[in-house]
Amino acid sequence: MPYTKEERSAIWLDSFGIDYARKAKLLASHTPYALASQFLSLRGEICAAVGEERCAAMEASLRSAQYYGALERSYAEKGIACVTYFSEGYPEALRDIPDPPLVLYCRGDVSLLGRRKFSIVGSRHTSPHILRLTERYARELSKAFVIVSGIADGGDAAALSGALERGGAIAVLAYGFDFVYPECNAALLRKVEERGLAVTEYLPHEEPRGFRFPARNRILAALGEGVLVVSGGMKSGTRSTAEHAYQYGRDVFAFPYAPGVSSGAGCNALLKQYAKLVDDLVDIAAVFGINLTETEEISLTDAERAVFAAVREGEAHITEICAKSGLDALQVNPVLTMLEMKNLIVACGGNRYAALK
Repeated sequence: MPYTKEERSAIWLDSFGIDYARKAKLLASHTPYALASQFLSLRGEICAAVGEERCAAMEASLRSAQYYGALERSYAEKGIACVTYFSEGYPEALRDIPDPPLVLYCRGDVSLLGRRKFSIVGSRHTSPHILRLTERYARELSKAFVIVSGIADGGDAAALSGALERGGAIAVLAYGFDFVYPECNAALLRKVEERGLAVTEYLPHEEPRGFRFPARNRILAALGEGVLVVSGGMKSGTRSTAEHAYQYGRDVFAFPYAPGVSSGAGCNALLKQYAKLVDDLVDIAAVFGINLTETEEISLTDAERAVFAAVREGEAHITEICAKSGLDALQVNPVLTMLEMKNLIVACGGNRYAALK
């Protein structure tokens, strides 16, 4: 679909890598199209905002018959679609925050921006049990929402993987599309681009830099109707996302952790402040008035039911499971394997197991 004159002007303005504060200063008084079409009369004001060197580059681009066309072609060749603040498909949730991105650079199904969304975030240091639980929550919540997350290894990757099993997913990047970070999630990012949507406010050549991740977190927080924090330390980026969400009036949820678990200290801190405790999907579904009742019935043998019942009482060592189920270790081991394959339990290490349902 061709871009409107205002969209083209926004894409042009954004192409110079002007920082947010300077762009906001210009756009407080003028639309992008006005800046482009009235550039000579506004040159002094533009120069004062962005500096002489960048102002000269902007002026030269407007004198060139090729600049904008080449820019648009370069994006198209990279599979990038631009959704600007002036586009019909720009998310209303982003328009309402104090610092909305001027342009969202997108790869994948842009229509997902118009659907109901829920954000799930977690840290790189997330236990296997929580990773499996996160996948399950994302998979079930994707019945009603497009799941939004980052692309970091750990909790974010688990959320995207779970969502892609059944529904839509949006990955919000903190860098341009010429990069993949972390590289270990390159395959996951490709899957998101093929079956969901990857989105960033950064130009393709802008690399991952530390300061870009906290800025990215405001988009993660704003897009979702709510945010679930599945893991995070006291100074984790997940807490930054939660704080943005709280400021934007979103519902914030968090998994509870036992005392002394560093990967969950941030979650517990959020629960003490404003987050809603989540230990069942109903805790989230009830807030939004949605029904996530499991429709798939999983058949279990008598032995599987006995072992599953033992594990559902709480994380348990195999000796406890044997005692509660009435089975010996030789009988229990293959049953545990089958229950893991059916995504009902997860191994926590040290011959301990926890239920996922």
